[in-house]
Amino acid sequence: MMPTVLSYNHPDTMSFVHVALEMGQTLIFPTDTVYGLGGNPWDERTLNHVRRLKDRTADQPFTLHLSSVESIYGYADCTPQIQAIIEQLLPGPYTLLLPAGAKAPSSAVSEGKIGIRVPDHPFFACCLRRPVFATSVNRHGEPPLNDVSDIIESFSEVDLIITGEVSGESSAIIDLTQTPYRVLRGSLTEAQSHLLEQE
Repeated sequence: MMPTVLSYNHPDTMSFVHVALEMGQTLIFPTDTVYGLGGNPWDERTLNHVRRLKDRTADQPFTLHLSSVESIYGYADCTPQIQAIIEQLLPGPYTLLLPAGAKAPSSAVSEGKIGIRVPDHPFFACCLRRPVFATSVNRHGEPPLNDVSDIIESFSEVDLIITGEVSGESSAIIDLTQTPYRVLRGSLTEAQSHLLEQE
C-alpha cells in the first residue's frame, strides 16, 4: 500500500498528521534543512519501524523535533545562559544537544543528552501540535533524499508523506552540554560563534 502524500499547506494535513501520530504511524515531513522520517517519540512500534527502514540500531538516538522554542524546556534542563543561546538560534537549522530533562523521551536521549530541533518551516508552525522524533530520510551511510519522487520510491513503507520546500543541507549540530560549547557538524557565522563564547 502506497503512502498518503499531502502538501504541508493542504487543508487536511493537520488532521492527517494528528491521526498518524495517534495511531503510531510513520511519517515523512519537510524541515528547513532536509526531510525528516519519524513519528510519535513514545511509540516503540513506530521507533522500531523507522530503525528497520534506516538499518539503525536501538542505541542510536533520534532527534526530538518541536514546534516552538518554549516547548524545549519541558524536555531539557537549561541554564539561563543556555536558554539565551537557544533563543538566539532557534527556530533555525540547528540541532542542539542539551541536558535531558525528566520528561525527555528515551528515544532522543543518549548519555544524559537530548538532541532537539525547532525548524524554521511553516509545516511546524501550522500543522504540528506535538513532539515528533525524526532522522533524515536515507538508508544508513547514504545521503539524505530530498526529492519527493525518490522518497516515495525508496520509502513506500511509511504511512504519510508531507511535502514542502527544504534547503537540502543538513542542520549544524551544537553540543551545549560541555564546556566550551562545541560545533560537531556544520559551521556558524562569526556572530553565532561569538554567541557560543563563554565568559
